Amino acid sequence: MPRSRSRVFPWRTILVFAGIFLFSELASRAYLLVRGFPAHRYVRTNSALRQTRTIADDEFDTDYPYLPFTPAAGSSAGELSVNSLGFIGPETGWVPAHGVFRVLCMGGSMVCDGSFPRMMGQRLDSLFASGELPYGSCEVLLLTAPTWTSAENLAAYCTMGVHAQPHAIVLYAAVNDVYAMFRPDTVVAQPDYSHFRERWNPAPPVPWDIIPGWADSSRAIALARYGLDRVFQPRYQADPPKRLGLSYDFSPDQVFDTTFASYESNMEAITSIANYRGTMVFIVSELQLPGERGGGTIVAGVNRLNSIAGRVADRHSRSGLTHFVDAAGMIPATDRALSDKSHLTPEVNRLLGELIADSIHSALMTGGHR
Repeated sequence: MPRSRSRVFPWRTILVFAGIFLFSELASRAYLLVRGFPAHRYVRTNSALRQTRTIADDEFDTDYPYLPFTPAAGSSAGELSVNSLGFIGPETGWVPAHGVFRVLCMGGSMVCDGSFPRMMGQRLDSLFASGELPYGSCEVLLLTAPTWTSAENLAAYCTMGVHAQPHAIVLYAAVNDVYAMFRPDTVVAQPDYSHFRERWNPAPPVPWDIIPGWADSSRAIALARYGLDRVFQPRYQADPPKRLGLSYDFSPDQVFDTTFASYESNMEAITSIANYRGTMVFIVSELQLPGERGGGTIVAGVNRLNSIAGRVADRHSRSGLTHFVDAAGMIPATDRALSDKSHLTPEVNRLLGELIADSIHSALMTGGHR
């Protein structure tokens, strides 16, 4: 019988590949060091673009006719999920159940994760337990998505929100409108923010996404992924990425265009429609922390819109249905309050949720409801 040859472990091949990888890693680190580029810039860009290729089918619906995208039914949003009606929240029907107080929260990504709305609902549940009001519990639904401005909120409320027949709506929106008001010199502003927004075309998948994100801790892999994305998908590599249908990047040296009173008109329209339907409206001023890339300018813009929001609420206050919750005036915008420039820490989410719940409960106790 022929002698079987023993299998030899390919040490030489492994050593060759290890040497190539080590050389690539050292060369990449030297390149970043010489050029003075921070590695996290590439890692962050890679992560954002990789997300654009994975969330399209799972998290957002791009076929809804009235908006560039909406949360997709069955997808997750923070600790919540999107129900079959298209709202972030529990499965429910279009008509609120008897004895259930339904609140519809709208805004942008600060609302989308459901943190302060969840705290608000829990607080209302405890307040309703006293039996002083004809409600035994609170049901919170979210109608929102990242980067939505007051324009998307108006369209969403008119086409979806009114049919949910909420007893109250909570509006926490300002900063995304400020970004929409900035534009390059070559862009002509439009009152509906169509100069800022385009229909979202998700980035198609690529083979190198099989490499997990944690591998970008290697400078060689991070640069290689960045280079491939730059060659094959350059239009999606913007900051912020085009995954959410934004027409251009924000820069603090752009024109801040206030030709149209778009924010005020949109908030006025939502409030007017809601009040006509007997729905309470709670407009909440937004917290914003100064940061890099025009943070002070953005804060000034948010403060300006918060003042406008207060005026809208004041104009409708005589009905007893519209209320202004000045969260920005009650909670200092510090590093302890915000986890980044716009998003709140868990403790402040709790404070904000309870503040809104107390305002709703106070309005109900004084008869400001249907």
